[in-house]
Amino acid sequence: MKAASISRIPAKLTAGALALVLAAGIAPCFLKAYGYQDNSALGRTKSMAGSQHEIVMLLIKKGEYEKAAAEAYKIFALKWPDDQEGLLLNELLLLSNQFVSNNQPAISLKLIENTSRGFKQTRSRIAILKEKGYICKKMGQDDKAIDYFRQAKELEGKD
Repeated sequence: MKAASISRIPAKLTAGALALVLAAGIAPCFLKAYGYQDNSALGRTKSMAGSQHEIVMLLIKKGEYEKAAAEAYKIFALKWPDDQEGLLLNELLLLSNQFVSNNQPAISLKLIENTSRGFKQTRSRIAILKEKGYICKKMGQDDKAIDYFRQAKELEGKD
């Protein structure tokens, strides 16, 4: 991986996002996912999502967190095939991490809650529950965090 590509990896990851990236070895494929251009419907969707992602990241950089969240929803509203759920999960965890890293955990939690209904795979639902747990833990909502981790553990036991 080139040094320029490494700079796109966020400096701080929530525990959930870091675990997913490390466990799945996703970083290289995720960094390429939005840059891939082709004429297919999926290629165009990825290209639009890539542009939208950059808008979100720039708004976060400017400290315009509510606007960034509103723009982030547009990524998940695009027409995605079911086999792209992993890519969307990675995007959700990455954006969550960005909000949490910028001391905006409530926005992160709201983003997750409003987009998580579209995730059907058990592994995605487990990752989302864990991320919600990490965020609640950071917010000092330990009882909620425990509940999310228990739900994740229960799903893992059924999987």
